[in-house]
Amino acid sequence: MRLAVTTSLHPSPGEQRDARQAAARHGFPFAPRGRSALPEVVEAAGVDGLLVLSERQSILWAEGEERRWAPGMGYLRMKRVLSRLAGEPQPPTDRDPFLDAAGLEPGDEVLDATLGLGADALVAAAACGPRGKVVGLEGSPALAAWVDEGLRRMPEAPARRVEVRTGEHGAALAALPPRSFDVVVFDPMFRHPRAGPGGFDLVRRLADARPLEAAAVEAARRVARRWVLVKDGAPGWDLTRLGLTPLPSARGAHRYYARLAPLP
Repeated sequence: MRLAVTTSLHPSPGEQRDARQAAARHGFPFAPRGRSALPEVVEAAGVDGLLVLSERQSILWAEGEERRWAPGMGYLRMKRVLSRLAGEPQPPTDRDPFLDAAGLEPGDEVLDATLGLGADALVAAAACGPRGKVVGLEGSPALAAWVDEGLRRMPEAPARRVEVRTGEHGAALAALPPRSFDVVVFDPMFRHPRAGPGGFDLVRRLADARPLEAAAVEAARRVARRWVLVKDGAPGWDLTRLGLTPLPSARGAHRYYARLAPLP
């Protein structure tokens, strides 16, 4: 999908500057908004959709649909992690299955090889803390730009610690040095349709729907220092296809996780 970057109506000079910088950062053209409606901006720019940026929002507009980026439950999960790290009392049932499976610690370096909407990367950045590092790979340039600009507009520090990179994970993993991240995460979340909020089909159309390949998992084992984590939705068809055994999970869990040791 060919995108241009524009602004909301009546942007401030700072919003204009930030939108132009975002366009240059992601290699997209900048389309001045003026007083035009979004369909008119799309037609004038000769693109398929728009990344509409304001001081606090990153909005994707395409095919007549508009969706504001938000981390969903990732925001609440991030806040819980920050609360726990601050030593505040936690309910015993208030667990995060992703963090339990990933076993992340402050200072860890994490590669989220299938960034998607960035919720797990945001939670990982909170768990790894300011001494840690979280890199999110996303094969769709449009999706990567939308998520990156949304994270940049969050006031919480963990959001600004997620480094978004555009690229196909197989090629990116092959180019990385051995043992360059503590944990490598795969969540091919767009592999099968799942219930989601309005506009979620637009997000799925942007994502790479190809199944996770065993070769990519093996490449990740070369890059990981501790382990590779593969996430799948119930009933775990992709884990079965890859020959992976899920970790024990709560009865009725909607997500399964499998861990693989790094290559020796």
